[in-house]
Order: sequence, then structure tokens, then C-alpha cells
Amino acid sequence: MSLAGLVLQFAYRLQRHTCFGWPLARWLGLLLLVVAGWSLFRWWPVAWQSTLLVGLFAGYLFILAWAARSGYVRFHPDSSLEDPPQTASSLPPLRPEELVPIRASGWFTVMDQEAYFVDVEAGFESVATREHIVMGCIERTRFLLLGRWPNRDTGWWYIFFQPSTIHQIRAGRLTFGARTRRALRIEAAPGPDIRQTIYLAFDDAAALRRVWDDLLLDAPG
Repeated sequence: MSLAGLVLQFAYRLQRHTCFGWPLARWLGLLLLVVAGWSLFRWWPVAWQSTLLVGLFAGYLFILAWAARSGYVRFHPDSSLEDPPQTASSLPPLRPEELVPIRASGWFTVMDQEAYFVDVEAGFESVATREHIVMGCIERTRFLLLGRWPNRDTGWWYIFFQPSTIHQIRAGRLTFGARTRRALRIEAAPGPDIRQTIYLAFDDAAALRRVWDDLLLDAPG
């Protein structure tokens, strides 16, 4: 079990679930700030309790910033996953539009909207034109009783990228919550000044190998 993974998962859920239009992360931060101010007024000039709460509030903000900067996941490259296994040649290549079950993290789009989602139950496929597509379904959930996933974010979301935009692919281990999975980190450059990071996590080593081979099939050298 990874403590860092659990913290990242908790921070992500606080940011994604809302109550009265505000993310739970903002409500919790406001509560800590109000309690710190109240303790400062209540125990002044001996206000060590307030100092403690202010420190807790600062630590809370630091954790939220760290989690957001890391994309709410931890990825550790693992070269052993990049070495072709002995059975690689026996694995069938992906057929056009064959769907491979994955857990996906990254920037998804739908109807000119864009949002960052983590650990989405999804599928990966490459169509006949060789465009790669990640299709994820976002379901409405609740968190800490009060938090609800916004209706506007539910439904099917997609990640599209062309082989020519792939800048780097690394295999490794992805941690989110208590679970660590085999994963691929894909760095794509759809524009001169645009970088996109996509994480594909797998429960099956053979599935990772087949997607890896498919991505490398016509990616830039």
C-alpha cells in the first residue's frame, strides 16, 4: 500500500467532487482557515493553537499543489517492462478498432470541452487510419457524503492522438490510491508549444505489450 498514492487519490477526489458549486477541497480549506482565525481571536496573545492550525492550513495547500502538479499519480519507469519478453513474438498485433481495457489518466475532450481525469475505466484502440483513441466513461459518484461528481462531467470522454505526435513512450508502474499497476506514459506533442502526457494502466502484462508494440509501429524513431 502506498501512502503517497492514497494522499494523491484523496486530493483528486476533493478537487473533482463538489458541494453547492464549490470543490470539496475549497470547502475544507475555508474551514481550516476559519478555525485558525477563530483560535487566534480566542486565545490571543497565547495563540499556539492558532499557529498550529495555520501550519496545518499551509501544509494542506502545499499537498493540494503537489498533487495537482504531479497529475495526482506517481509514475516510476521500469526498464524491465520495456524489454521484450520471450513470448513477445507470439502475441497477436492489435487489429484495427480492437478495444483493449485500460485505466487512463490525462486530458480528455468531448464537444469542444476539455478536462483532466485520473484512473478512468477506459478502452484503447487504433483505427484504420492509425489514429490512437482512448475512450473513457465518467460515472457520477459521491465522496464524503456531501461531495457529488458534477453532472456536466459525466458520460463519454476521449483522448485522440496521432502516431506522428508521439515524442516519448516509457513503461513503468503507476500508483493511484492503494493500487499500483503496470503502465505506459506517453508524451505527445500535438503542436510546437503543446505537450500532452497520457497514462495508460494495465492489469495484464500481455495487454501492455500489445499496446506498446502498436504504439511503436509507426511512431517517430
